[in-house]
Order: sequence, then structure tokens, then C-alpha cells
Amino acid sequence: MKPKPEPYFVLEGEQGVVLECSFSQKFLNKSRYESSWTAVTDDVPRHLTRNEVSFAKSRYDLLANDAHYNLRIRRVELLRDNGKFYCTILDKETGSQKSAAATIVVVGELSSSHCFL
Repeated sequence: MKPKPEPYFVLEGEQGVVLECSFSQKFLNKSRYESSWTAVTDDVPRHLTRNEVSFAKSRYDLLANDAHYNLRIRRVELLRDNGKFYCTILDKETGSQKSAAATIVVVGELSSSHCFL
């Protein structure tokens, strides 16, 4: 599993932030391994995805293919997204799991006066 090791510094209101996660070839057997994204903010976990199913479609997009299991935040919100996001792979035969964390740090608010070219 390979998420981005350094924190994602983002602005509240920013759109399209992609949290990256990829798995090695050994974990691509979907009948044995299950992938998921979980967000933890204020010590409260929220399950966002499980395999190809998204539980928060209005807020997050799952960008998945064979080796990548990325999560896109549609629009960053401080209270909802400032925290840790865990990309997890579960071995359904043994019950063991591996997780990698992506840290979101909301550093301010996106102003309407910003102009991006």
C-alpha cells in the first residue's frame, strides 16, 4: 500500500483534492481482499467506501481501477475533512488488515477573490 506520506495542506472550499492509495499486485484478488476508505475526524470514524461502493457519493468520489484506490474530496469542509483518512485492505480469509493514513490539514478558507489560471 502506498499513500502519499506527507500531509495534504488544503483550503476549505477547495475542490477535487485526490487522496492516493495503491496496492501491490498481491492484493488485487477481489474475492480474497477487500479495500476501503475510512475518515477519522474528532476521534469519530466514518466509513466512506467499501470495495467499489461509496457511502458518501455527494461528498466523495471513488477513483478505483486495478492498482489504484483513490478518493477525491469534492469540496473540502473543515469540520468534515480535517483529520486522517485511512486506506485499508482486508484479507477476508485471515481477517488481517493493513492500513495507510493520509492526513488532511485544512489551513484556511478559499476566498472568492482567488483567481486560478
